Amino acid sequence: MGPLGCGIQTGAGTVLNSLGVGAGDALVVSGTGAVGLSAIMAAKAAGATTIVAVDVLPERLEAAKRLGATHLVDGKADDVVDQIKAATGGVGAEYAVDTTAIPAVIGNLIASARFGAKIATVGVPKPDAVAPVALFSGSGVTLVGAIEGDAVPQTFIPKLLAMYKAGEFPFDTLVTTYPFDEIEKAIADTQSGAAVKAVLVMP
Repeated sequence: MGPLGCGIQTGAGTVLNSLGVGAGDALVVSGTGAVGLSAIMAAKAAGATTIVAVDVLPERLEAAKRLGATHLVDGKADDVVDQIKAATGGVGAEYAVDTTAIPAVIGNLIASARFGAKIATVGVPKPDAVAPVALFSGSGVTLVGAIEGDAVPQTFIPKLLAMYKAGEFPFDTLVTTYPFDEIEKAIADTQSGAAVKAVLVMP
């Protein structure tokens, strides 16, 4: 249960609370770490029918597929926007979640979204990160700065646990445990992508 209070709550809460994704909707998730994968699981549980995962690590994209993504896009490709539009029938998605805080990645989400879409940004940007106004002007897109999935932990974490018990939110598949004295390995595995969500176990 360790990760539920932070990244997993953030990803799921952003989809369910901040954006209100529902049955039949289309969602794009850029960055498929713990937050992005939690967003994908929540979108599947909510009944979204098109879930597009964008990442640069093939193993993370495969994890996204296992957890509910219907389409996978290599973030290094030259035609990311075209691939997202194709996955959404050419019209773009109603919703998107960015976990990367990279301006160019957010730009791709705006460019591929349908008019009136809502895009939530949950990543922590570098201090000098900027996005040109031209990306937003005339796009019809609403940007949402979500924090911890706009969740009240006392009520939302029990909801996630109920979803888990019902087989709708298998967050435990994201967790790799490490003895506390292997903290350096846990950090390295997280940075390399070998572990999605490292959890230290105290002696």
